[in-house]
Amino acid sequence: MGITVAVMQTDPKLGDVEGNLEDIVDAVQRISCDLMVLPECALQGYGYDQPREAGAIAQPVPGPATEAVADVCRRMKRHAVFGMIESDGDRYYNTAVLIGPDGIVGKYRKMHLPFLGVDRFTWPGDLGFPVFETPLGRIGLLICFDLSFPEAARALKLGGAQIICVPTNWPEAAEVSCVHAPMVRAQENHVWLVTANRVGTEAGTTFRGESRICDPDGRILEESGWGMGSISAEFEPLDADRNRIVIRPGEYEIDRIMSRRPDHYGALSEGTSRGTLEQDPAPAP
Repeated sequence: MGITVAVMQTDPKLGDVEGNLEDIVDAVQRISCDLMVLPECALQGYGYDQPREAGAIAQPVPGPATEAVADVCRRMKRHAVFGMIESDGDRYYNTAVLIGPDGIVGKYRKMHLPFLGVDRFTWPGDLGFPVFETPLGRIGLLICFDLSFPEAARALKLGGAQIICVPTNWPEAAEVSCVHAPMVRAQENHVWLVTANRVGTEAGTTFRGESRICDPDGRILEESGWGMGSISAEFEPLDADRNRIVIRPGEYEIDRIMSRRPDHYGALSEGTSRGTLEQDPAPAP
């Protein structure tokens, strides 16, 4: 039995937590779907210049915003994914939260941090790449720049993910990441992949929208433009578990998971790279 997944491209206002939360709740409540996916930092915005600015409006999980979204998910019997700046003691994380009719299902903290916006001040994720069991299927989460690292999506696939949801804040300069990477990650891991990018201009940066819903063969089912609005698609999550693709039986068959050679992939976990120029390290959060 299929599910309906929707994406809402919002235009969060920097620091306007109350207004941004209203937009999140409205999207979950108004748009008919089983799973709603919203952008990265949809709750507080992204383009902060100082860590104290972001820290002042960060929220814990659970907290006021997750409680409000959990309430509408409970009433509408829906699941939702949205991005926020999470506070945890004296640390702040760029976090995506998955909420369902029974409350918080889980959260993911962004592992790969570009030197941009609030990511200059947040701590790297420390929760690994969890996969969450839900009535809709097995869901994994990534955030924006994470999709540039093939190991991240592969870790979710190997963990059993059928759907990977990716809240993003891809700006104009991120054309390749926004337009091409979703299809590639979906195909190479044979998963349903959903990107939810924001729109509008914030702190001098314009964001491109162009959200995608891709099938396990890397085909685009639905895509957005640069403006506010939503897209949705119906699909069967179990199709992501059928990794063997048969073009001509006995002659042309592809399985990108069984064909892996992990015994030869040791360099992926060594943590060093040949041919890389020495650079000054980025300042610690």
